[in-house]
Amino acid sequence: MPVSRPAAPRELSYLRILAQGLVPATSAPDVVEAVRRQLAVQGQQPSAVPHALILRADGATGSAVDAAFAAGRLVRSWPMRGTVHITTAADHHWLRAALKHRSEAWTRRAAEHLGVDDAAVERAADTALALIDREGPVARSRLIEAWQEAGLLDAAEGPDSFTNGSGRRRYLLVRLQREGVLVQGPRRGNEHLITDARPLPTAETGPGGTGGGAKGAPGHRAALAEIARRYATSHGPVSAADLARWTTLPLAQATRALEDAVEITHAADYPVDPAAARVPLVRARSEGGLRGRARLLDGEAAAPGRDVLYLRADLPALLEEHSRAVGRTLFLPSFDELHVGYKDRLCLTDAAGELLICPARNGMFRPLLVDRGRLVAVRPVGQGLLWADEARRSARLEAAVERAVRRVERRLRR
Repeated sequence: MPVSRPAAPRELSYLRILAQGLVPATSAPDVVEAVRRQLAVQGQQPSAVPHALILRADGATGSAVDAAFAAGRLVRSWPMRGTVHITTAADHHWLRAALKHRSEAWTRRAAEHLGVDDAAVERAADTALALIDREGPVARSRLIEAWQEAGLLDAAEGPDSFTNGSGRRRYLLVRLQREGVLVQGPRRGNEHLITDARPLPTAETGPGGTGGGAKGAPGHRAALAEIARRYATSHGPVSAADLARWTTLPLAQATRALEDAVEITHAADYPVDPAAARVPLVRARSEGGLRGRARLLDGEAAAPGRDVLYLRADLPALLEEHSRAVGRTLFLPSFDELHVGYKDRLCLTDAAGELLICPARNGMFRPLLVDRGRLVAVRPVGQGLLWADEARRSARLEAAVERAVRRVERRLRR
């Protein structure tokens, strides 16, 4: 029996679920490809990373995620924003280089505040690389110990210290990863070990070419366009404001990057391959806000603006074909891109739901349950289910939520 088109208030949420690879029709063949399509996946909470990745890869398990990090195909670092992300090894350096200028003000201010000069940073890099050369990938506590032994940190400043020395410790860890010296790789328990980032593919192998796509280099605009292309392909429908928040780019640059991405994907030489999520991008407008419908602007004059959305051209057709799968119950981890990957999440939940996901408003998010495109519950560790005010609880919904949780937990254990 044909399945009817989803109700209008959920359409944009359904389109995002499709773009995110959260249904079989758009999932990736493995976890590395899932990350490549997203370009960068929120990695703030290490225990949530396997959960996020297996949902986007056909049949993937927790052990497959560990294997990808162990093989050096996936890495964890600060390639953009002040937040940890997961990227493929191939994308790490060029993405970091393209957006590094957005963190330079923080680098200067923090160095002045903490009294860390360039000579200290160089000594920290040399100490870290020598340690890794001797011992292989190391835990954060071991690296801090080596920095203490080198006189870069006071001996009393342990890993859990919140003194000014702790600020220096974090500054060195973050800066050396933003500079491309260190990166986090293989998983040990709930920690990613720190290793040498220099053997990874260089920034010059990315879309920016010579110069690595850094600001001021000839390929900077091309690098930003690729960032926009991958973001819109894996998250759309998105606005320029969404991309600006995701990357910290100014709104005007985010808009230009998205417009460049649309033009690139409509060029005659663009290698279209829907199976690999290489598809043209199109512009749309939302009729009825983010809880309305997306109306494609087919050939229609559309000056870039706040109300213009960008998405994969094939999403509406995929939604028609796979609406039942898109509306199924999803158990998502803390910090999942379906929630944190956007500036405006109204199509997923309302203000009360946002408070349920992040009650202290301090950036610590709870795992969430989504049914038919809307938040229905959260599942804090050790607390069981907490239902959203707008959830229409029923025997069907409660059973679907339980099945979704069990399904994910089984895959994570394998």
